[in-house]
Amino acid sequence: MADDGAPMQQPLGLRLTSLACALAVVALVGIRALNGANVFPAVPKDATLAPRLATERDDVREVRIPTSDGLELYGWVQGADGARRKIIQFMGNAEYVGPSAALYAQTAAQLNAQFLLFDYRGFANSAGKPTEHGLYIDADAAWTFATGALGWKPRQITLWGRSLGGGPAIWLAARQLNADAAPAALILEAPFASIPAMAQEMMPWLIKPEWLCYSLFDNIGRAPALKLPVFQFHGKHDEIIPFEQGKRLHDALPGPKRWLALDCGHNSIWDDSARAGSLRAAMAEFLSEHGA
Repeated sequence: MADDGAPMQQPLGLRLTSLACALAVVALVGIRALNGANVFPAVPKDATLAPRLATERDDVREVRIPTSDGLELYGWVQGADGARRKIIQFMGNAEYVGPSAALYAQTAAQLNAQFLLFDYRGFANSAGKPTEHGLYIDADAAWTFATGALGWKPRQITLWGRSLGGGPAIWLAARQLNADAAPAALILEAPFASIPAMAQEMMPWLIKPEWLCYSLFDNIGRAPALKLPVFQFHGKHDEIIPFEQGKRLHDALPGPKRWLALDCGHNSIWDDSARAGSLRAAMAEFLSEHGA
C-alpha cells in the first residue's frame, strides 16, 4: 500500500512489457493454429464410404495399422496378392481411402501392382490429430505393417507420395536408405519443396513468412540423400503447388530419375484417360528399367 492508502501500481514499463508478452503469446498461438489449418485443412470426409465400398468391391480388404504411439490407422489393401509390384500410397491433404477406389483399381491393373492405402491420423477412419511428426509416425507404421503383416519385401516396395504425401514418402525413403532396407523406388506426384518454400510463394508480403512455419516437411533438404530411382511428375498449370517447386526438388535428386511435365493442374492429372494411360505406361517402363 502507498502512504495515502491507495493500491501501489506497477511501473508503466513493466505493464507495457507484460502486455507485449501476452500479445506475443496470443500471436504465436494464432500462428500455430493457422499453420495447422493451412497444412491440414478441415475438409469434410465421409467416414462411411470406405467401409461400405470395401463390402461391395472384390479387389480390396480392410486392414488396421497400429502406430508406435498407440493409434490405429484405417487402410485398404487393394489389388491382387500375386501382383509383381507393391506400392505404399501417401495421399494428399484432402484425400482419404475410398473416393478414388476406381482410379487405384485402374492403376493397380496397368502397373501390375498391389496398393496399401491408409488414412493419416485424424483423417476419415483413423483416430488422432494430424501433425508433421504424426505423419512420419504413420509412414513408419505403414512400412512396418507392409513388411511384417503383409510380408512385402523392401525391394518389392515402391513409395508413392502425392502432394502433401510427398513429405512422409520422402522422409520414409530417406529413413529406410539409412537403415539399409531401401524401397525399390519412389514416385512423387506434384510435391512441394518444403512448407517454408510454400509460405514464401503464397505470402511474400510477410517479408519472412518462413519464420512463422511450424511444419517444415523439408523435402528439398532430404532430396540429396534419396539415392534411389525417382519417377516424378507435375502439372504445368498447378494452381496449388507451383510447378517450379516440383522442378527444384527434382533437380536436387542425385539418383536415377525421370521428370514429366504434364499439361494440367494439381487435381486434374488423372482426369484425362489418354494422359492417365500414358503416364502409367511411362511409370511402368521406368520402374522396370530400375528393377522395381
